[in-house]
Amino acid sequence: MAEELTWWAATAEQVLQAPCKTQHPPSRQEMLQSLKFPRASLLTTTVHGVAFKNEAQPLIQLFADLHALDISWRGRPALKFSVKCDKVVCAMKEIYGNDEGVQLLYLLKTFGFNGSHLRTANASAWRPDELNEILQALHDYPLSLYPITYNKRLIHFARGKRYSFGEEIVANASMEVFDLWNELSFPERQQTFLHELGHTLAYRGQLDTSTAWLKIGGWKESRKLVNKLEYKVYELVDPSKAVSEYGMLNPQEDFAESVVAYRFRGAYLKKAQPEKYEFLKTQTFANREYLSEDQCLK
Repeated sequence: MAEELTWWAATAEQVLQAPCKTQHPPSRQEMLQSLKFPRASLLTTTVHGVAFKNEAQPLIQLFADLHALDISWRGRPALKFSVKCDKVVCAMKEIYGNDEGVQLLYLLKTFGFNGSHLRTANASAWRPDELNEILQALHDYPLSLYPITYNKRLIHFARGKRYSFGEEIVANASMEVFDLWNELSFPERQQTFLHELGHTLAYRGQLDTSTAWLKIGGWKESRKLVNKLEYKVYELVDPSKAVSEYGMLNPQEDFAESVVAYRFRGAYLKKAQPEKYEFLKTQTFANREYLSEDQCLK
């Protein structure tokens, strides 16, 4: 099967044309509706310098979580704002922008991702159109899977600044996108982001290096000493188990590529790699399948 592999398990076009692909981001009305907590207790309190009055406690908690400093900013003072609003949505609009404030609250509440550039180093503010694309892609996976890790950062790396290693990077598994991501076409941006999200889906239970995944994927684990430090290394001993050329790099990329294949080329993965298909179906996708449009609303 190896000679039939392509670089990606699903091309950008295949992602865009797949069954149940989300066709548009959530509307502003939908996001605002999701931020209503009719039965929540109301609090009057000050958080990060903002004096909230009779505001829903869950919204105040979202605001507090969004601005908890990232570990990369350890030792720096807590964020403090000077705004006129005494409601969370209003304060977020004043701090981030009319659209971005709502989008960032929705991003954290619905998916558990923190998109604030103010609480982490080397980040730039998101634009509304970028956040729309991120939200659209996130909706491609079952909402029941979120949050994967609550309050995990999801940022646009500082615009115009190179990554510390000097590499030409589009996006990475740390959920950072870079300037090169903006230069891609819309289908390519969706594909790239969804691949990186596949890495995040592995975090629960470290699925991508689990004994079961290594066996299913044809990987052999061994140990290597480098400067007296021991590292795990992986060898693909059965290339026939690969779903893409890129996935042959290591078990982690194999997992992310297989997640994309499951979601956007399900029929292919089920036929070509039935063990991987069943593993992802039960361990990652909670038995949700995407083989046809008929399954979209299930």
